[in-house]
Amino acid sequence: MSGPPSSPCSGPLSDFFLDSPEKLDDPFADLAWLREHHPVYKHETSGQWFVFPYDEVSSLFADRRLSADRIAAFAESAPPEVREDVASVVPFLETWLIFRDGPEHGRLRRALHEGFNATAIAALRAPVERVANALLDQAIHDGRLDVAADYGFLLPVYVLAEFMGVPAADHDRVVQWSVDFVDFFNVIPITSDTAQRMVRSSDEMARYMRGLLSARATHERNDFLGLMARAARTGEIGDQEAIGSTMLLLIAGHLPVRNLIGNVVWLLGRRPDDFARVLASRDMIDGVIEETLRYEPPIGAIPRTTIEDITVCGRRIPAGEVIQLSILAANRDPGHFPDPDRFEITRKPHGVLSFGHGPHGCLGARLAREQAQIALEVLFRRTGPLWPDGERETRWYRNAANRGPENLPVKFG
Repeated sequence: MSGPPSSPCSGPLSDFFLDSPEKLDDPFADLAWLREHHPVYKHETSGQWFVFPYDEVSSLFADRRLSADRIAAFAESAPPEVREDVASVVPFLETWLIFRDGPEHGRLRRALHEGFNATAIAALRAPVERVANALLDQAIHDGRLDVAADYGFLLPVYVLAEFMGVPAADHDRVVQWSVDFVDFFNVIPITSDTAQRMVRSSDEMARYMRGLLSARATHERNDFLGLMARAARTGEIGDQEAIGSTMLLLIAGHLPVRNLIGNVVWLLGRRPDDFARVLASRDMIDGVIEETLRYEPPIGAIPRTTIEDITVCGRRIPAGEVIQLSILAANRDPGHFPDPDRFEITRKPHGVLSFGHGPHGCLGARLAREQAQIALEVLFRRTGPLWPDGERETRWYRNAANRGPENLPVKFG
């Protein structure tokens, strides 16, 4: 996205993109070569396996021989000096839906599903529009805007906090907690700094959410916290699961939306003719979002752990190994998406894997799409065409999992 495509790799992969940070901006040529020549690849530095073709990635998302329970592996990967601290919060993090399997995953997912039904999501339109307009008011006055830092990042955090029932005065605390957790899970290798910040934020956030849930027990409200409090009271979920579920939504729910909003604006900003078409017909926004999810997904890979030995594309992967299912590579597989390296706003891609697939498909995918659609609709209505602000630097959030602009300064007219 930030420059010409990297050269196709050849020979031994001494410069696998995770070992060459400069390649994280544009790993797609390397990923295409890997998908064709090494569809299953063992990255010796991290000890993790990577799977690249669409059919295999899609199939493995639904494969019961793979487990989503990977938090223990994260703890073991922490630096020795902080490993004990990280291990102390593992029992709590294991209550999160994204780390559960089988019947326990199904039970918890059913309990949470009510909070993500169509009625609840439709009711978010007014709050999203209100937050979007508030964030844009100052930018319109100044005549410049950072789409990522000032809009795409803050909007979903504030909206999700309101959706859950977190008081407005505490929204900025949620922002910091979210950053600390995201850095721990997505910066590879784990560092002492990211581990210490995650442990501290985990303790603070758990205490905070426990207090809010306790308040809902005596003063019921019809919000997500109220739903969790009722589910805990009726025995559908445990108290720790209720706390963990509220934490998870706030932590995991905002970054994909930020990345998605930023990626849409960046891609359209580099294609003025496409941008003009979208501005002239805003009913195209949904299609642009879907094509952006395919072409430049907000999440690059999702890990799983093998429960038993499996064979993928002729490679035997032993039990207990971490497999990274590469969404970046799968979404550009020419066997599923013709001319995959072309960004086409009218493509209408089918089967995009950006929110996973199968039993662990993202419960909040519809919510994320809805937030992005409304946020972009308001943004384009109020600003018109956007183009890079050459006086300020664009910076990218790039690691093994996430892809999106951290700062995307633009001008508008």
